[in-house]
Amino acid sequence: MLSTILVVIAYFYFTPFYEIYSTEDPVKSKNKLIVLSHNVRIFNAYEKVIDDVAISKIISDNNTEVTPDVICIQEYYRGTSHNFSEYPYRFIHFRHKKSNLGHAIFSKYPLINKEAFDFEGTQNNIIFSQVIKGNDTITVYNLHLNSLGVLASVSSLQEQDTSILKNRLMHAFRNQQDQVAAVLAHSKTLKHPFIMMGDFNNTPYSYIYDQLRESTKDAFDEKGSGFGTTFWFEWFPMRIDYILTSEEIEVQSFKTLKETFSDHYPVSASVSW
Repeated sequence: MLSTILVVIAYFYFTPFYEIYSTEDPVKSKNKLIVLSHNVRIFNAYEKVIDDVAISKIISDNNTEVTPDVICIQEYYRGTSHNFSEYPYRFIHFRHKKSNLGHAIFSKYPLINKEAFDFEGTQNNIIFSQVIKGNDTITVYNLHLNSLGVLASVSSLQEQDTSILKNRLMHAFRNQQDQVAAVLAHSKTLKHPFIMMGDFNNTPYSYIYDQLRESTKDAFDEKGSGFGTTFWFEWFPMRIDYILTSEEIEVQSFKTLKETFSDHYPVSASVSW
């Protein structure tokens, strides 16, 4: 009995991280969009060895696998040779003219009203644009919330001063809350559906995730399967990259792609309305 109770409690507690694929038939709709989000770690621009050919192949393979209509890139690098030429509509934003780190939205459909939340004191920010498909308008938010500023290593955490680490994390979490509050306030002014995707730098058990989920659907919860790992903290699997949608959008499918050149795995979803 004890084992059964623990299994049941664990299933409901871990639902945001582990899903059993739903077999229900997707709703048929002519209004469909396939989206993909990926933190590309500036295409490994500062690595000692950069294999641009291998990176291009992974990007091409992933695009062939899920055929996205809209791609959101976090940590886009100004000097990259990867130009996403099959996407004629684009919004690439850098905070400063001399900055090499930015974020991008690539689309097969026209983009209008391209804007950004440039938060003070951080390279992380949020950009958004409206995608025009036929007679419909969908706002796409590309979120890269405040980084925690720690190396993905247990030994690195153990070596740091506890009080300094605590203050750094508290500062990052406060910034994330402010950033989420800004994007939620903006989304409430919209008169049409929206999609929020990107690297949230936090887990499904965090306060900022709870705030976002109050008015959205998580595509992984709707149609995902397995653990949904998008980032490895050494041997600890974590889900910190998301695709969220407004309530009126139907999630048809969700996938975490297995090919990556970054420390993040891409996530993709097919949605309709």
